[in-house]
Amino acid sequence: MRFFDFLLVTLITASLAAVIVVFHNDAMPYPAGAAADDAPPASRPWAGIWIHSSGSRAGSAASIDRAHASRGGLPFHFVIGNGTETADGVVEEGHRWKTQSPGLNPDVIEICLVGDLDRERPTRKQIAALDDLLLRLCRERLIPASEIFAESEKNPGVRCPGRTFSADETRAVLRGRLAQ
Repeated sequence: MRFFDFLLVTLITASLAAVIVVFHNDAMPYPAGAAADDAPPASRPWAGIWIHSSGSRAGSAASIDRAHASRGGLPFHFVIGNGTETADGVVEEGHRWKTQSPGLNPDVIEICLVGDLDRERPTRKQIAALDDLLLRLCRERLIPASEIFAESEKNPGVRCPGRTFSADETRAVLRGRLAQ
C-alpha cells in the first residue's frame, strides 16, 4: 500500500509542476494578457516601428481584419485594445506578425492602438501595453528608439495616430527603459 501512495503522490506532484510551467510560459511572451503564441516567429530584418490608430472608438484585430478583407486583411502586426471589443491593454498579434509579412509599409512593424486618438487619449493600459511591446520588439529585433514613429511623422498630411498621441513621449519612455 505504501508503494501505491508514493506513486500517487509522485504523479500528482509531477502533474502540478507541469501545469505551473505551462501557465508560466504562456504568460511570458506578450504583455497585458496578450492573445499570442508562445514563441516569437522566425526573425526577419525590420527597419523600424510605426504606430497607428484605428480612427474609430471601438475595434479589435478581428473587426479591423474584416474591414480590410478586400485589401489583404489586417494591415497591422499588432493591435492594442481599448476595452471596447477587446479588453483594455490586450495586445492582439495579427497574421502578419506570425508570418513575418509586411503590413502597410515594407520593413516596418505596424502597431495599431484602437481608438479615435484625435478625440480621446489612449487609455493608460493601452500606453502601458504599447511601452512593454515596444521594449520587447526593440530588444528582440535590435531596433533603436529613434526608429519608432507615429505614422504622421512619416506621412505628412496624415493625422495618425491622432492629436492626443505623443510619439516624442513614447520614444523618451522607451529610451529610458532601454537604458536600464
